[in-house]
Amino acid sequence: MAIPDPQYILLQERHNLTQHLFERPYSCITYILRAICHEKLGYPDLAAGDAYRALLLTDEISDDSSEYHEQTIEAYHQDVAHEDLLDRLWVRTFRDETIKNVKQESSDGGEAEDSSDEESNPISNHIVQQLRLKCFACLSDYLCQCGCLKSAYEFAERGLQLNRGNSIFLDLRRKAVQTYNKLLLEKDPDWTQWDYDPREELPNQGHARRELYPWNHHEPDRFSEESLKFLDREIKKVAPKCEVRAVSLPILKSSTLSKPPPEPTATIQQLGLFAKEDIAPHEIIFQERSLLTANNRLHDPLCDACSAPLPLISALEYPLPTCPDCEDIIFCSSTCYSLAKSLYHPAVCGKADLEAIAKDPSPLAATNALYLLLLGRAFALAETQNIHPLDLTEIKYLWGDFTPLRPPEQQYVRQLPFTFEDNILAPLHLLMRMDIDIFASLATTDTWIISTLFAKFRGVASARMDPRTGIPEVCAVHPMWCLANHSCAPNVKWEWSGDIQFEARGGEDVVQWGGVGEGRKEGGIKKGEELLNHYCDVELGVKERREWAAGALGGTCVCERCVWEYGEEERKRGTVSGGGAGKIENKNRGAE
Repeated sequence: MAIPDPQYILLQERHNLTQHLFERPYSCITYILRAICHEKLGYPDLAAGDAYRALLLTDEISDDSSEYHEQTIEAYHQDVAHEDLLDRLWVRTFRDETIKNVKQESSDGGEAEDSSDEESNPISNHIVQQLRLKCFACLSDYLCQCGCLKSAYEFAERGLQLNRGNSIFLDLRRKAVQTYNKLLLEKDPDWTQWDYDPREELPNQGHARRELYPWNHHEPDRFSEESLKFLDREIKKVAPKCEVRAVSLPILKSSTLSKPPPEPTATIQQLGLFAKEDIAPHEIIFQERSLLTANNRLHDPLCDACSAPLPLISALEYPLPTCPDCEDIIFCSSTCYSLAKSLYHPAVCGKADLEAIAKDPSPLAATNALYLLLLGRAFALAETQNIHPLDLTEIKYLWGDFTPLRPPEQQYVRQLPFTFEDNILAPLHLLMRMDIDIFASLATTDTWIISTLFAKFRGVASARMDPRTGIPEVCAVHPMWCLANHSCAPNVKWEWSGDIQFEARGGEDVVQWGGVGEGRKEGGIKKGEELLNHYCDVELGVKERREWAAGALGGTCVCERCVWEYGEEERKRGTVSGGGAGKIENKNRGAE
């Protein structure tokens, strides 16, 4: 008899628990059980998301004025009637700790609670507190696994505030500190400064697996005949002289930028844009408008739909279109106003609480603020059109740099930047401000969906910088534009102001590099050639270009120009002989 695959059993358990949440969306205990299942599957980030929703539900149970109090109480009574569920959650461990601490306080001179009073009896009426303690414990443990050590420490502290002296939380708090100490010793074996304040010094930036989840049935086969035909129809609308093709590109390596990356041997299949006919230098060959945009400035004069700068009022014979039910929501044209009303604005119309979310952030928070606002726009598009966020045309075919479900041996597991605040707290707060029930809408707002959206945004979103500070203030996802692959010697240049455009390089715009026989000297694009975009400032040196492009590419760029220029720099320093490491044509965004 075959032994069942443990991974399959866990996936089946996750499926059953998720179905139970669809039927009973306010079940605190089911969320905790699914958190435990997610952690066993190797997704502590998703587990933390479940544990936090469970924690919110314990507040709903306790507060009779809360929005979902009645639904949560009903689910709560159904859950606690099952003794096996409570034992399975180990909440009785917390109950025993609670009773012990109550007795200890009494023996120390404190007033013992009246066991005859049902409302204060710790044995019969502390189940909600036990559930809250369980949530704190799960959050501390799972966030520590993600590398969010400061948040892990804080949740352990919250548990100790609720149940002083609890050994479980003392151990969790100690675990966060010991994890950081281990990291310090790995960086410096002679480190001895152990008198730091963990509340201030513990790091909070962690990582999560960047993965196409086994239960994600919304991701298409981007290389199927059906997908290529669809994308070809879409590209004709914005670039009539171009077509979409599948291409094989070398897999990039994530390596230190001070050393040359190994010459890639494995390849990855990607999509690319190709010229169907000759394109002249300086010809505009591509023009696309997207509503999947965001800006992090509170009162800047930008179109709410496409984020283009608003035209000067004095230069117009008519006023700019505005939403009559919103303050300061202005559009650059009647076209954008019409598109907004039909595609996304009804989901956010009149909701003043949304206006200040993620606006005017600190320089360090600017990028994450834009990703959060893109997330909000994606959910607004999905809500208005009554479609799953991952099925939106603007999102469905985006590349997400996912780790394969069964990666080859020794393949790098791709990671997504992760913090409790940016990936759990802020997205749920945003959804609630949009009046979306984060429990009843689990099928479209689950943590894995948010993570998948973030993964896609981080791989393809373009940004516009403040010219004074260099800080990103506007970003957008143009689904057709991002099909063009990267090269540090691109044959197109792009400009984004409302619409994003490709112009074939020519004359002084052609990137000059290499010696005799190297590089490209003329402009324009020949029939059958690939359109090559750029994800960094091509005027920078090779080291700086690689640093800038690594995030979007998923690894160190090894295009022909980078390989040649790196080899030249090394040769001049006397570390290599010859002019480079050979020609490697690479434009992909894969990583290993």
